[in-house]
Amino acid sequence: MTMPITSAQYKDMKEYWDYQRKVQYNREVIYNIADQMKNKAYNEFGPMSIEEVKKHLWDRVETDDYEDPPKGWIPEDDKLRFDWEPDPKDKRLPPPKGRPVILKAKPGWEKKLNDDNDI
Repeated sequence: MTMPITSAQYKDMKEYWDYQRKVQYNREVIYNIADQMKNKAYNEFGPMSIEEVKKHLWDRVETDDYEDPPKGWIPEDDKLRFDWEPDPKDKRLPPPKGRPVILKAKPGWEKKLNDDNDI
């Protein structure tokens, strides 16, 4: 496992890391598009492999066309992830932030439930 980017490394070379993460974001977007084309991409010899489609699409993207990653985006690549960011494959819910909610019924709810005249 490679080490994530530390706070000190990020502060020293902020522009470098921001650009590397921007490239990675765009690569992940292209690769996700290619994954959706599975069994749908063909060339003159028949079906193309997904890896071939990914390489073909990524080679056509110009650096001027790169989009900035949205706020809160976490790269899948460990070496481009900040040390304070969680693993994006970890789909657990964050811990609750506040008091637990307790629902209480009004007095007399049993009578209303058993009352056949309301139907």
